[in-house]
Amino acid sequence: MATPNYPKIILLKGNGGITINNEMMELFTITTSHGMVGLPLKSLHAPRVYIVHSLERFWEIHKEIKAKPCCFIYSYEKLDNEDIKLIHANELKEIA
Repeated sequence: MATPNYPKIILLKGNGGITINNEMMELFTITTSHGMVGLPLKSLHAPRVYIVHSLERFWEIHKEIKAKPCCFIYSYEKLDNEDIKLIHANELKEIA
């Protein structure tokens, strides 16, 4: 039996506007109010995206990278090439 291909859940935080799963969202408001938001990754459009591989670093990365606008992503499951193709950004970097 084949395993269903569900979208991976990602944690998002940062500053600036993004479009996630065809919904516009302001990350600064969510980050300051709730710390982060978790959503399924179906599509993401943002000017600058950092994929952070360590949860501990994800919580502190905003102190290190102060670029604006900026979207930080963490996923408990490894994002594969098909997942990365769902992320549309002018600048996309991965951080260990």
